[in-house]
Amino acid sequence: MADQPFSIKQLANPERPVRIGFFLVPDYPLMTFSAALDALRQGNRLAKRKAFEWVLISSDGSDSRSSSGLVIPVSHAMANAPKCDIVIVCSGVNYAAGYDGNTFAWLRRLYYEGCVLGAVSTGVFYLAKAGLLEGRKCAVHWESLATFRSEFPKCFATDDIFTIDGRFLTSSGGTVTLDMMLYLIAAIEGRELASQISDQFNHPRMRRQDDAQRMQPEDRFGIRNAKLGFVIRRMESSLYEPIEIAELAESVSLSTRQLERLFQANLQKSPSRFYIDLRMARARDLLVHTDLSVAEVADVCGYESPSHFSRFYRQHFDESPAATRKANVTDRAVAV
Repeated sequence: MADQPFSIKQLANPERPVRIGFFLVPDYPLMTFSAALDALRQGNRLAKRKAFEWVLISSDGSDSRSSSGLVIPVSHAMANAPKCDIVIVCSGVNYAAGYDGNTFAWLRRLYYEGCVLGAVSTGVFYLAKAGLLEGRKCAVHWESLATFRSEFPKCFATDDIFTIDGRFLTSSGGTVTLDMMLYLIAAIEGRELASQISDQFNHPRMRRQDDAQRMQPEDRFGIRNAKLGFVIRRMESSLYEPIEIAELAESVSLSTRQLERLFQANLQKSPSRFYIDLRMARARDLLVHTDLSVAEVADVCGYESPSHFSRFYRQHFDESPAATRKANVTDRAVAV
């Protein structure tokens, strides 16, 4: 069953609603879960029939608390959950705290029984940890992408907003989960219904799978120069292997001096300083939000050695990478 060709359209069933289970890992992101669930609710309303039904599942059947503190009643433990057409894992920043061998075994059993498996936000780590995504394409949030690729090198992790690969649906999280659900609904019930749902949510465009996760540089930095935007996109996509400033300038038919003037006029920084700031910001995110070692963070951010990285980091933030990590571990402990 696991290796048979599959299309989402095969889930369509005129005799009964498609049943979707949401597996809620403690501290799951409420926005991501809501985007998925409310798309189904709106679909039923607009279709004027029960096209979809859903069940909420946790590992032991206890109610699940979102990262915002809101507690959602859960109807089933995974051991006694009803048969679902699709099960979607919802987890957030503290995903690893919910790791459990029984959960991974349950996900494997669902898959080999023919269930479609989905993941939103860091839920993709659960599918990978269960050994289900090797050789599969999956979408990972930009903040977690380096960590995921380091931990699961045999998975084809992308920065697409969502992916469909056989019986796996993965969303990078946040509002793009709505786009994944609209794709799912369009495949099962038709594009017209998906378009109506999108309109109801004032969602002006159903985004494609390969749309960018992050806001475009022009919007994020308030710039209007197309060449500058292109260079910044190249910088952001090459933190692991930084590109020489001269090469960046050549890619937009400018001299190095012209590119430097463009950066100064629009961003009040030199290209090299801006590039370093991007790499340092990424390094800080990884230290705060992942368990990557300092050496691994240095490698991901394109530094030749941990000592070289640590020296630059201390100059930039006036503290060591270890100090940043220790302070944020303490802050998380106090918050809990």
